[in-house]
Amino acid sequence: MLNPSCKRFLIQAHRWIALALAPLFLLILLTGAVLAFKPILDAAGNGAETAATAADPAAVAALLERVDPAGRARSVAILPDGRVGIDDVGIYDPATGERTGAADTGFDLFGTAERLHKDLLIGAGIVVEIATYGMLLIVAAGPFLAWPRLRRTLMGWHLGLGWALLPLALLLPLTGVLMTLHVGMGEMPQIPRAAAPIPLVTALERASVEADLGDLRMVRRFRGGTALVMARGTDGTQAYIVSDAGVSALDRSGNWPKAIHEGTWAGAWSGILNLAGAIGLAGLTLTGFLSWFRRRRQATARSGDADADILVAHASQTGTAARLAEATATALRRGGERVALASLGALDPRELGLYRHVLLLVSTTGEGEVPDPGRGFLARLAGARLDGVRFALFALGDSRYAHFCGGGETLLGALVAAGAEPALPMRLVDGAPAASWRSWLDSLAATLGIRPGVPPAVDEDRPLTVRLRERSRLDRAGDPGTRAAYGLVLETDGGVEFRPGDLLLVAPGAGEAERCYSIGSSSRVTPGEIRLSVSLVETDDAAGGRRFGAASGLLCRTLAVGGTLAAKLRRHPAFNPPAHPGRPIIMVAAGCGIAPFMGFLDELEADAGRGPTWLFFGNRRRDGDYFYGERLEALHADGVLTRLDTAFSRDQAERRYVTHAMVAAGAELVRWLLEEDALLYVCGRGSTLGRSVDEALARILAEHAGLDAAASGELLRQWQAGGRLLRDLFD
Repeated sequence: MLNPSCKRFLIQAHRWIALALAPLFLLILLTGAVLAFKPILDAAGNGAETAATAADPAAVAALLERVDPAGRARSVAILPDGRVGIDDVGIYDPATGERTGAADTGFDLFGTAERLHKDLLIGAGIVVEIATYGMLLIVAAGPFLAWPRLRRTLMGWHLGLGWALLPLALLLPLTGVLMTLHVGMGEMPQIPRAAAPIPLVTALERASVEADLGDLRMVRRFRGGTALVMARGTDGTQAYIVSDAGVSALDRSGNWPKAIHEGTWAGAWSGILNLAGAIGLAGLTLTGFLSWFRRRRQATARSGDADADILVAHASQTGTAARLAEATATALRRGGERVALASLGALDPRELGLYRHVLLLVSTTGEGEVPDPGRGFLARLAGARLDGVRFALFALGDSRYAHFCGGGETLLGALVAAGAEPALPMRLVDGAPAASWRSWLDSLAATLGIRPGVPPAVDEDRPLTVRLRERSRLDRAGDPGTRAAYGLVLETDGGVEFRPGDLLLVAPGAGEAERCYSIGSSSRVTPGEIRLSVSLVETDDAAGGRRFGAASGLLCRTLAVGGTLAAKLRRHPAFNPPAHPGRPIIMVAAGCGIAPFMGFLDELEADAGRGPTWLFFGNRRRDGDYFYGERLEALHADGVLTRLDTAFSRDQAERRYVTHAMVAAGAELVRWLLEEDALLYVCGRGSTLGRSVDEALARILAEHAGLDAAASGELLRQWQAGGRLLRDLFD
């Protein structure tokens, strides 16, 4: 088993050698695939070895003296009908010396492919040799980096193809390297350079003296001004090298690397194997490159114009600020402006100085806090200087909460402390934001000279009436080590569309603030059926009695089965299942954070094209609050859940949380994230799970990817910016 640092080095070497040499690999492999057809065609009777008529070397020499007195011909070949083809001169009958055809000046597919394969047509054989060594290195390193897993993902195909073709994938570059080293190729004579290129007629005359050329096949120029003469004898085709020093027989009998590399050792079958190997290696090169390119693009994902001078950035907890930011960017582009759109989590504070105008849309979460995507930005903002940056801030909130627009207030204070200047007063929005947002756009035009076009329609919360059909206890009632939690099934109009991770907003009473609950079902699977997982909030009142949370008490206790409730549906596309169902996903949940993932699994169970899935779930006691445990175990047994890891903090003397399970599975987790391009979803309490997941990921990346704290923090920021790390956190 490789230690983490060694494996990390191999992964980096594997990746960067492959990327640097990918174009050269593809050229070598595709020309190799073309050349693999030669033994196939030869076996079918279409090759040059099928000549039945012997050519007299003396007659060929006489013909050359007559038609090529200057000795410029580069090659002479004996055709299957016994005629002689002299390159760029013509085709002749050696018996009569008559010209019977023009020189074949058409495209020579195999000849061109061979020259490309060996020296790129420019005599760059050393470059091809270096690429061959590189190819051998990355193929040999591959088995040490990951075990094969048959998954319908780009990296799944890459790994599966690599392991399936491993013997062939190794043989082709290995025999190429052996040929460059002249290992296993018989006795190779010393080939001195000729003082001047030896004319082919001279080569024929010298070779005829030293050897029997009764069945001459070919004469051509060779390395260093020498010539290569080939003739067929009783023991097969023999080759001779003619130089100033004399004639040397080239031992071809033991040249097994060449026979394997060229696919000639078993006729058509070996040619077919080489063809499969070349195409497979080309496929590995392409899938590896595409996987890297997709990861790279996602890591730096942000939409906008290349020459943008207006930045629209957002920090959103439930998706409203993100949707308004997208609508703002659309409106500005319609007006002819050049706009960049990004999450605050994707930005370095110094980037704000690159834009003429900075527009920020920020919501509030928890006790007046900046949403999760903006917290990293705030941390990076500490100590930064933003002198000269002018910004406009649109803050969303709900005055029914104690810290109205607290997230916007916090961000405003941090920006001003860093030297940035508000271009106009912060706009505070209470409740439904659409009308205030349109008014804000108008103020941008009047104050900053920005020209918005026609604003797009904003996806606002949809009012619903829901009926409670079923309520069941998720924990074991009476267990003092657990907290009461309930699973609810609500019915609504079957035409309402929603997906897992969307939000149901419930107001416990007139004038009271709405609470958001993550939906754990999908209208694609169970139309009209909204499922919630709700933890009952219980506190002690002044009289020493128990008091329930307003919204959780309504849902878990007060609302009768069959009763109806007014609610709102809020789309939350930033936490829906992936658009491509075959993509690997990792889900991390604690307690009722499992809610959206039950809907994820419903959709995946209904989709035959699903990819690999991994769930980490944590709570207090396995026997007391393993929410949906039987269902999860059944999905795991059926393969809908590829892997299921659990942690129950009170089941042992030493507390063990879900992040401990992540650390224990760190090597495999890193492989899914770095090699399988998995999406990572996190749902639970922000004050506990949200922070501990970041700490666990930093530790995992340090132990299994060799990243220090700064590098792992930057990688997590890129994942969040690129939509690979998705959080739905609450408190």
